[in-house]
Amino acid sequence: MKVISLANQKGGCGKSTIIMNLALNFALQKKRVILFDTDPQQSSYETLKVREDKLLKVVAVYSDIYQSLEKYEPYYDYALIDTPPHDTEIVTVAIVCSDLVLIPVQDSPLDIRSTRVTVDLIRKAKELNPDLKTYFLLSRIQPQTILARELAEILKNRYETELLKTQISNRVAYKYSLIYGKSVNEMFSNDTANTEINDLSEEILTILNENN
Repeated sequence: MKVISLANQKGGCGKSTIIMNLALNFALQKKRVILFDTDPQQSSYETLKVREDKLLKVVAVYSDIYQSLEKYEPYYDYALIDTPPHDTEIVTVAIVCSDLVLIPVQDSPLDIRSTRVTVDLIRKAKELNPDLKTYFLLSRIQPQTILARELAEILKNRYETELLKTQISNRVAYKYSLIYGKSVNEMFSNDTANTEINDLSEEILTILNENN
């Protein structure tokens, strides 16, 4: 089972929106997916529990993350972990247990500066998990702007961490689809948001060497 975490100690960067869409995208590809919501606000858990199908499993867990991963490992291909902001202990455990960590960051100088805390956590976690892969993901951006391109370059150079090619824009489709506990892939097949999530899924699978 491959473990993917989304982590950023700063809130409001779109972690839950991205991880729910990514988990549903994997599940629509017939992959066995479990999503762990470790945020006490339970955004992912509460949003997806309205679904009547069994497309993926969602579990709310605030401790014993490692034990929960061990429990479900035989039954799932992918575990995705939605981490809370401002909880160093939970985020650290999730990172150490992961194969891949994505750090969503908005195209704002303040967001880029505040990301240092998360980057430092990941660097320490790599002492325990040296095979951990880490990428920045530009999230909730205004697409095709000079500012976004410039800040992406600053982010990459400042923290010496690669950026994913895929970027997630600030689109109404993401907000609207989650009202119904669905992904943009399910509701907006002709929208650019659908393409973004498909591209993100493909890029992640390639990084994990699991894209045929």
